[in-house]
Amino acid sequence: MYISTGGIVLQSIKYADNSLIAKIFTKKNGVVSFIVKNAFSKKSKQPASYFAPLTILDVIYNETYNEKLTFLKEVVLAHPFHAIHYDIRKNSILLFYQELLMKLLYHANAPDEALFDFIKAHLLTLEATQELPLDFHIVFLVQLIQQLGYKPEINFSLQAPFFSIEDSNFGSRFLELPLFLSKEASFYLFTILKNQNHMVPDKRIRIELLNGMILYLINNNKQIKKIESVAILKEILN
Repeated sequence: MYISTGGIVLQSIKYADNSLIAKIFTKKNGVVSFIVKNAFSKKSKQPASYFAPLTILDVIYNETYNEKLTFLKEVVLAHPFHAIHYDIRKNSILLFYQELLMKLLYHANAPDEALFDFIKAHLLTLEATQELPLDFHIVFLVQLIQQLGYKPEINFSLQAPFFSIEDSNFGSRFLELPLFLSKEASFYLFTILKNQNHMVPDKRIRIELLNGMILYLINNNKQIKKIESVAILKEILN
């Protein structure tokens, strides 16, 4: 049976002399692995350039549950990126997203249309927005955590102003970084969780929350040990 669906490229690896293997997060079937023959040929209708990290595609393929790899019947660039590839800040954010999503979704074999739509919409915003907020990637990370079902308890108050990474809620005690966020970073997290307009805090607080949310993901998802691209992201954005 042929499936027609949207897809977001998570990873592509060169295979043999002229082909590649692509992992694509599809809207209808979760992550599917494809073998793309002759991807590096100048005459290819499925060129390697279509399978760059987080490219948004429309694909048609034969759904075969008994095979680890399947073939694409048709592939179309749904929303080509232009600004992202010529903007070092946007490109560093994209590479951070690619590593994050690859590690989070690697075994996501079940469909999650809401998650697909969320990621796609955010990528389109990354492409289209001329002046990105300084915390664009941090807001995405917090919202992604909510989409994945790891949503913290939103119980911030004057009596509970410190967020605990391990307890996944706000409390009255602050022990030490990185297991607890400072009062400033905790309030910053609270405003994002509540989807409220907020003043973007200074670099120190942004980095604290970014580090805290990476640790929060590691604690909640054993597939993630480290996000290596975050170091490059900090260097570029700061």
